[in-house]
Amino acid sequence: MIDKNGRSSMITLAGFEYIEKTREYLNYLEEHFKNIERAFEEVVKALDGTAIISDDFAYWTMLHADVQNHDLSKFSIEEFVAYRSKFYPVDNENIDSLLFDGAWENHKKMNNHHWESILNEEEGKDGLIERNIVHMVIDWTAMGYKFGDTAYEYYMANHEKINIPDKFIPFLEDTFRGLRK
Repeated sequence: MIDKNGRSSMITLAGFEYIEKTREYLNYLEEHFKNIERAFEEVVKALDGTAIISDDFAYWTMLHADVQNHDLSKFSIEEFVAYRSKFYPVDNENIDSLLFDGAWENHKKMNNHHWESILNEEEGKDGLIERNIVHMVIDWTAMGYKFGDTAYEYYMANHEKINIPDKFIPFLEDTFRGLRK
């Protein structure tokens, strides 16, 4: 029997619900990746002439490559189902908070554009932490497109819990100033 939505049977209705919620999550990821591209262009333009953008190695080899691979860990075994079930749950799905907590920890470990892991790379290598900070601002800018704020507004609303070493705060503030021009 086929229902009005083209589904073949009530027996597989739960499967269709998982497909629908998975598709919604994939649509969100696609939108986020498009917003990352847009934010990358905006932030790069705002930082034109700065060391992080004018240095070909820092820009092309590092920042550009990082942004091209932004959040790919969300497709991993460690993250995909946990994120989908947390943010796009199927009706009556038992959401496993420990599974999501593990996925979030994995995500931070695999993606240094989050303030919680911005120092994961060796401190002392020129520009690595600054690159991670710029990538973090790109992520915040992209999220702002979705949620109606700016990277700076997000930072100001959350700065008390965002733990970035003091010596990098001036660089972060310079990045925000470039975006507000």
